[in-house]
Amino acid sequence: YEPPHTPSFQTLRAHNNSSREEHSSIIVDHLTYCVKMDRIGTEERDIKTMKLYSHVERIDNEIRERGLCDGAHIDPEELSEIDSMHYEGNDAIRAAIEVCGVDSSSQVLDIGSGFGGPARVFSKETNCKVVAIELQEDVHKKAAELTERCKLEQLVSHYHGHFLDYNLEELGNGPVSFDAVTSWLVFLHIPDKAALLKNCFKMLKNDGILYTEDYYMREAFTDAEEISLKSDVYCSDLPTKEKYISELESAGFSDIEFVDKTTDWTVFVNERLQAFIAGKERFVRVHGEPTFDKLLHFYSAVAKLFNGGHLGGVRLLAKKK
Repeated sequence: YEPPHTPSFQTLRAHNNSSREEHSSIIVDHLTYCVKMDRIGTEERDIKTMKLYSHVERIDNEIRERGLCDGAHIDPEELSEIDSMHYEGNDAIRAAIEVCGVDSSSQVLDIGSGFGGPARVFSKETNCKVVAIELQEDVHKKAAELTERCKLEQLVSHYHGHFLDYNLEELGNGPVSFDAVTSWLVFLHIPDKAALLKNCFKMLKNDGILYTEDYYMREAFTDAEEISLKSDVYCSDLPTKEKYISELESAGFSDIEFVDKTTDWTVFVNERLQAFIAGKERFVRVHGEPTFDKLLHFYSAVAKLFNGGHLGGVRLLAKKK
């Protein structure tokens, strides 16, 4: 983010012939910038309560364990086994490529791009260009580094910031320039779905497609589930199916498909937990006990939430017309 012009005392005196409105506008712009930066800093800090996003060094640990020396070329397909945090691996990405009709002429915006795994696989599979925006600075920097090691920096561009506060004119080629907007288990971290979906709509070309995998509320959560969602998964105010569809329609989307993934994801998160426990000896050797304990807590919490039957998973598709 580039701050707006900051008015010093000398600047205001030098422009004493300017209108009060001009001075007020400068001050308001600066205060607005400060508020936005404070919110970004707060959210970037708070999301680290989600133990999945701590210990970023585990990516490098895993790369070294696989014998890939520093700076060596990495295949994004192999890397995706390490750097992707969504469900169902590259099968989910290939499904998105197919339904969105992404090819070498496409421009894709990936919101909450994490370590960049989906963005890189998108580009590797289709030769499309991807703009990847990520809130967490350490994750963003690691993503850009990994993209360079995959030799995909000409196709994948990394941006650091909050999608709700970012100057959309400076994101890739700006509004109405993307054939698809994608996101993988990220919208659940953003309570203001109305503002989020409106921004997505703005960025899409006509006939562009929004593709997101997300959580929703199937039934009312218990108090314990509400606490776990907030502290373990960093999400609150999850919408119901009906509310989600209504928010999409209000943002201008049509041809909405709500594909329920709850059953598949319940199986996935339970199998992930069991595999993680079974691989404890190797994981601790590579990453250490504290990292294992944090991820065990996170994987256990998510499995418990899905097993409770109130948390749902969804693959959402919507078109801008």
